[in-house]
Amino acid sequence: MRRSIPSDGGSPGSGRGSAAAWPAVQDLLRARGADKTKHPGGTLLDHLNRVARLLADWGTGPDLQAAGLCHAVYGTDGFDHALMGTNERALLAELIGDRAEALVHLYAGCDRSVVHPRLASARPVVFRDRFTGREHTPSPPDLRAFVEITAANELDVLAHSSDLADRYGPALHRLFTHSRDLLSAPAWDACKRQLGRYSLEPGTRIQITGLDHLVLTVADIERTVDFYERVLGMRAVTFGEGRRALTFGASKINLHQAGRELLPHATHPTPGSTDLCLVTHIPQEQILAHLTACGVPVLEGPVPRTGAQGPITSTYLRDPDGNLIEISTYNPRPAVESNS
Repeated sequence: MRRSIPSDGGSPGSGRGSAAAWPAVQDLLRARGADKTKHPGGTLLDHLNRVARLLADWGTGPDLQAAGLCHAVYGTDGFDHALMGTNERALLAELIGDRAEALVHLYAGCDRSVVHPRLASARPVVFRDRFTGREHTPSPPDLRAFVEITAANELDVLAHSSDLADRYGPALHRLFTHSRDLLSAPAWDACKRQLGRYSLEPGTRIQITGLDHLVLTVADIERTVDFYERVLGMRAVTFGEGRRALTFGASKINLHQAGRELLPHATHPTPGSTDLCLVTHIPQEQILAHLTACGVPVLEGPVPRTGAQGPITSTYLRDPDGNLIEISTYNPRPAVESNS
């Protein structure tokens, strides 16, 4: 049965670097400040544990999981913050084993500007050690372990930083595509899931710029039209072969009669299953007064929320089918003082 490294630093294997040693590894990482070093997604220690668990999820052995847990202790070409010096290799090897420590050193010493492009070319891959400047050729198992750790590390970093994902996602997609022969099937599947959106070059990727329309499946179209016109100020229109819709701003809501939905449609079109947030410039006090006049009960609000473009204030109600409607106003931006 495959074991994973739990959040409290349990053991994934046996022998040296096993059950008695994993808490010691966690203690060492904390003693060297990993739990106080900032890193995308929290602290460096958080990141190291997530990488080890990800490698465990991919079915790697205990040596590779241990190397994942400690992969940044000597610093890396992308994270120049060493917790230990390379003169302390024997100490780490005593805790996680010679094989795992050797993988940590291989990963830490990689000169990425030289090695990563070579991963896209012929095999075997010649490494350059950034600590010594020397070149060497890792064994095939070591090379595969290196790429597996690289994938786990980068996927975790990008999962916790949208800025880094946008900056490095395309290059990492190319890297792992070119080195997919060195990745396990679970690791490659994870790369495809997380980095697939970067398969096209910048400028050619699909970029969504707005919402044109959505579809509501309703029990009674005319009752819905009356509510959205009377309460929310939308305008009803008829198009196509007698189809009904509600327009507002630059968008619209198309209406489907439950049981007579037009194809194609959602897998499970159901009245009352939608949650809409609608934006208005009308002050919330006026919104409340209007809803009272219309006899529409308020579920909650006004309450602070976060919209697509910043802080909003929202009031909640339900339409005739039970859909949740959020009427929101963007909070005024603070005045900018000028000394000119």
